[in-house]
Amino acid sequence: MPSLQLVHDPVVAELAEQTFAGLGCSAYGIAILQGAESWGAHERGLIELPYDEGTMRVSLAYDEREAPYPIDQEGREQHDLLLSLTDEDDYIACAWARVTPGSPLLGVGIDLNATSHFRPRKSGKDYSRLLFTTREHELVEQVAHDDPIPFKAALFAAKEAAFKSTAHPLRVWYQDHDDELLFEVRHFCMEELGAERGTARNGAAQAAMDRMGIARIVVRQAMLRDMALVTAVALAE
Repeated sequence: MPSLQLVHDPVVAELAEQTFAGLGCSAYGIAILQGAESWGAHERGLIELPYDEGTMRVSLAYDEREAPYPIDQEGREQHDLLLSLTDEDDYIACAWARVTPGSPLLGVGIDLNATSHFRPRKSGKDYSRLLFTTREHELVEQVAHDDPIPFKAALFAAKEAAFKSTAHPLRVWYQDHDDELLFEVRHFCMEELGAERGTARNGAAQAAMDRMGIARIVVRQAMLRDMALVTAVALAE
């Protein structure tokens, strides 16, 4: 079993503050570990990081979309604790928040994406052409033409994090409704300058967000070493 190290980097704490401050959370944070095989192999150590000594621990369960969520000893979902997990190379990360009554926060997402995925390939093919919308390619040219690689990594991570942030409100939806809401990562797009400004939805995702009561999804991004670190929050207002 590899040795795990907690990543202490000021950009992580700053991103957590930017993501959750003012959203009615009694506590929140982002925890990142290096030296992991996968977050599945180390999930217990990862989800215990947000807790102080003596605080009740939780376990993880997984929904049909394979999104993790916390459960108590009786197997009931802990709806006041929202979390999301991600891994990249030997890094694993958890974004979490404890919400209080009246909070607009409906869901949390996090994604790590290495910039190496978007570096030129020997074949000369640019696979990012398949990942982004026409508008997103325009944004890359507009704001990151000198060095588009970090922006592309953040852009794709933003779509992934936004998708993850819908997991909790989707489970809540299915508790009271029988009809399915079908949408994918590709239905999320960026239309404003900078990945930290927020996401737009189109097609199936737009209809699903409207029905679940998600008014907007806000994403924030930071660069952690050679990776884009992106969080997303689904908000009711």
